[in-house]
Amino acid sequence: MLDGLASRTSTYSVQSPDRIAYGLGSTSELAGFAADRDVDSALVVSDANIVDAGVTDPVVDALEDAGASVDFFTDVKPEPKLSMVEDAVDVLREGGHDAVVGAGGGSVLDTAKLASALADYDVPITDTLGMGNVPGAGRPLALVPTTAGTGSEVTHIGVFSDDEGVKRVVYDEALFADLAVVDAELTRSLPKPVAAATGLDTLTHAVESYVSTLRTPYSDALAREAIRLVGSSLRGAVLQGGDNDEARYDMSLAATVAGQAFVNSGLGAVHALTYPLGSEYGVGHGRANAMLLPHVMEYNVPAEPERFADVADLLGADAEGSTLDRAYAAVDAVFELTEDVGVPTAIGHLGDLDDEELESFADIAFEYSQHNIDRNPRDLDREDVLQIYRNAL
Repeated sequence: MLDGLASRTSTYSVQSPDRIAYGLGSTSELAGFAADRDVDSALVVSDANIVDAGVTDPVVDALEDAGASVDFFTDVKPEPKLSMVEDAVDVLREGGHDAVVGAGGGSVLDTAKLASALADYDVPITDTLGMGNVPGAGRPLALVPTTAGTGSEVTHIGVFSDDEGVKRVVYDEALFADLAVVDAELTRSLPKPVAAATGLDTLTHAVESYVSTLRTPYSDALAREAIRLVGSSLRGAVLQGGDNDEARYDMSLAATVAGQAFVNSGLGAVHALTYPLGSEYGVGHGRANAMLLPHVMEYNVPAEPERFADVADLLGADAEGSTLDRAYAAVDAVFELTEDVGVPTAIGHLGDLDDEELESFADIAFEYSQHNIDRNPRDLDREDVLQIYRNAL
């Protein structure tokens, strides 16, 4: 791990979508996207609820302004299955659509990414799992988040459940969007629980990026700004919602910036330890991250006290004393923020989580997310993981 002056003597590459359009009303940029690529027919991958609520109307309007016809695929559910991607690919091929627009939360965007990439290739979807296994570039792809959380619009990652309910990950540059559109107007009607969970997902991405063993000066700058924005704006975005345009704007920016941070730095143990909460208990990704983030931070503080002291300052914590004291103030600040927006900071309510169950959790974390454990700033063995779970009960 490089830090300080040493990091400035190294060379890094930056991973990113081709283009990002940001700002209130930026959904109109889809018209240029469609026109530039001579799109005759676009498939909008979305969620039936947000389509019915009219959230995607600006997406359709922009595409139709460019002369493109629009069809929908709305059979995407939270924590999407690989079979949902296959269904989307079938619709894309049968409809002859020459572009894909994902409009929704992270599950929708991930589904749109992989469907676009597979439409022109006859390969089993399971062959794409892992890193660098997508056969080639997909059809033109635009991604439009309607939540402020995952940052999926700017990453080359897709997370899906297999037939056994285990989360599987696809990493490939072919999944990067041609255009990411970040329009906070589309988050105006977010329900409070969704705004809270996705906002804390953003915070998790930013904090884990900032202390990742693969961090860079570039990811540091992005992570710091994302943490600051969440600290100043998440409460307003959740508790005032559509009445606080500034807070929603800041949270949309924070989500995208944090996505850019972690795709260039990797994540950590929070993302590893939440795997079984999703696969075994169906807890949504953002909510699961929120439950475990402060507990993993508390474990990690001794390894990176200066960095966690920075986190406290960025969150606006009233932190005094030694560097270590200020570092632990970051943990307290995250507990307080999470509770203020109505998300639990414990997992005990999920069920009868005895040591046998927690041991199975540890098995899942190490089997399916070793790469995130490896990037954690403090080494973790099995007993360390079990103790974090126990602390979170």
